[in-house]
Amino acid sequence: MRRKLIVLLLIAAGSLTVYHSIQIEPLQTLPMAEYYIENSFKDTGAANVVTSVYLYFRYYDTLFEALMLLFSIIGVIYMSIHEGEDYNE
Repeated sequence: MRRKLIVLLLIAAGSLTVYHSIQIEPLQTLPMAEYYIENSFKDTGAANVVTSVYLYFRYYDTLFEALMLLFSIIGVIYMSIHEGEDYNE
């Protein structure tokens, strides 16, 4: 009985979510999207808008994400190599 109630609640929540997403009207004007579409080739020289945003407009964000991934990998490798060693000696 409990499983049926959970399934019923999930279906109701999903239906409510779908109903509300249908009711939302899309924005007609997106100024930043229009700017990227119109000026991406002039600003970056990239023919693809997604490539120009990724490599030019979000350059530092991409760079720091890659650095964080690198440092995370270095930390995991360091911790796995030095597992259980006593540094108090």
